[in-house]
Order: sequence, then structure tokens, then C-alpha cells
Amino acid sequence: MTLLVDSFRRRGLEAYLIPMRSHRGHSNHPEYGDFDFEIAETIPKDDRSHLVVTEVSPIENYREIQRTPAERTWMLWLSVNFSPLPRARYYRAEQGACRFFPPGSEQELPDLWPYDDSAIDSGPLKVIRESWRRNRTRGFGKLRSLAVETASIKFAESVVRRNLNFGTQSFYGQGFISSELGSESFIITDYPRAMPNLADVKKAPGVVTFNGAKGRWKLRELEPLLPDVEFRAIEGMTYSDVCRALAESSLYVELGHLPGRDRLPREAALAGTPTVLLARGAGFCWADFPLGEKYRIPYTVDWAQQMAPVIREALSDPSEIVATQQPFLEWVLGEKVRYEQAVDGWVERLTV
Repeated sequence: MTLLVDSFRRRGLEAYLIPMRSHRGHSNHPEYGDFDFEIAETIPKDDRSHLVVTEVSPIENYREIQRTPAERTWMLWLSVNFSPLPRARYYRAEQGACRFFPPGSEQELPDLWPYDDSAIDSGPLKVIRESWRRNRTRGFGKLRSLAVETASIKFAESVVRRNLNFGTQSFYGQGFISSELGSESFIITDYPRAMPNLADVKKAPGVVTFNGAKGRWKLRELEPLLPDVEFRAIEGMTYSDVCRALAESSLYVELGHLPGRDRLPREAALAGTPTVLLARGAGFCWADFPLGEKYRIPYTVDWAQQMAPVIREALSDPSEIVATQQPFLEWVLGEKVRYEQAVDGWVERLTV
């Protein structure tokens, strides 16, 4: 959102960040220091201001949402599965208009992983039962947390029933908005930040990086099949350290469930490191991650057995994966241009 405010201000619009309720009084992260932004207390009551919120916690913007007409409210779906809506929390890409294979492919998907949770969408007190299921609080605070989660779900449902404007960061998000909300949306992706100077970084043979925050628990299934591979977690690092870790590794493996067009595979490409991806969440969508069919592993019961030989081959001779993913690198390099074009189109709609 900081990037978006900066982009609007560069185009001469008056734009501000309004912190969500739980973030009021906190400073923005120092790595956002290069962006042009100001903090506002709330949105003014007038007939020209527009409100942009994300899907993550609409109730924390309750005050602003209630005072802004639906036609001037824009909801950006950046991380679909982080929404409080049960149908978003458990959404799977194969439910929507999202293709796994590239256009023209005649391949068919195998049977996919059957054990993911699904939304509680029937029976009495379904919202309360859903809130209870995702409530991790212990002791006396559990009932309070249950009430807060229930209110959050109900308010989010009421908001998306309004005639809002929807945007999204991914084709995965666009598929959700179309299939589950019955609405159209525009795509406005972000783009990776500029890489630091990595000229002194040398490739470490046999080293594979992964997202420690999203994929660690799946590594337990893969690691025993590749005893000679050193897996290193990308976790708790500065941006510069992330870039260096990606540049040093011979391969990046994405094991996590991607709620949107995640940055790490794109940053890996810029760092000169190819990716093998377990196709979960937005990773399912070819249009979000066109890495080459061989390097997108369907999420099946035996996914680890399918991925291990692909990793082994890529480490042994990286020439094929590097050549195959050259178009992906070029696509990533075009992200900033596509972002700026999307902002220009949005500004036209805002200023009509």
C-alpha cells in the first residue's frame, strides 16, 4: 500500500496511508523510507475521496468503510487466503478460472491433494463454528477472540456484498473474485525492488533455498529424498540478505501455499537463480508463475517423489532450467512497466 500511495502522489494525486486499527501509532518499516507517503487519521467526509482497503481485515477499517460510498471504495485482493471470509480462506485455484497448463497444452492434471480443509458452509451456527476452528487463543481470552473473529467474518461478508470496486495482484485473485464474488476486477501487481550489487556472490553447489515462513513443514517430506542437498531457509532477513542468499543458492524451491503472486520466485529470477515450484495457491496459475511445465509440480499425494528428481537434475546440470526460465526472467523484468500502466489506468477511473 505504501508503494501505491507513492505512485498516486507521483501522479499529482493527494494520497495518504490510514493505518489499520491494530497498527495505529506504529511507524512504517525503515525499508519503506524511500517512498513518498504521509499518514492520515481517517478519510474526510466529502464527495470526492476514494478509499482503498485490502481484503485482510476489513473490520479494522470499519470507520472508513462506513463513511465511504461503495462506488468510491476499492478492495484490493493481495493475499486471497488471508481474508476472514471462509470461502477465501479455503479457496483453491482449481475452483476458479485459472489454468494450470499454458494455453494450448492438452495435458491433464492428476488427482490433486485431497486433504485440505474446506469452509464450514452449512448447518447451524456455521460462522461461530468456523471462528472456533481458527481460534488459537487459550484460557479466558478464547471467548473474546471467538467474538472478535465472528464479528470479523460477518463484517467482511457484508462488505463484499456491496457494489465495491475490486482489484487484485494476481490471476489467482481474479479467479476468486470472478467465481466466488461474481464480480469483475482489474489486475495491479507489484514488482520486485532493485537488487543490490551481487557481483561478489558465488554460487554454492548443492545449496537450495526455500521460504522458511511458508514451506518449512513441507520440507520434511522432501528432504529425506535428497540427502546430499543443503536446504537453507529464507527467513528473518533484510532485503539485501535475501538477495544475497538467493544469488548464492543454486536453486530456489517454493513449497508454500501462495495467497498471491509471491515475490521470492521473482526475486530469485532477478538474482540469477531458477525456481522449482510446488503448485499451491497462486502457484497453481500458469499466468502468475509461467516457469515452464516441468518445473511446476502438481500438489498430489506423491508430490515430493515427483519433485525430487527434478531438483536433482537441475542441480546436476542447470543449463535446461536456466534456458527454460529465461522468458520468466524477462517477464519479471517487465513487471514495473505493467504496474505503472495499471496505475495509469486506475488514475483515469479515479479522476473521471
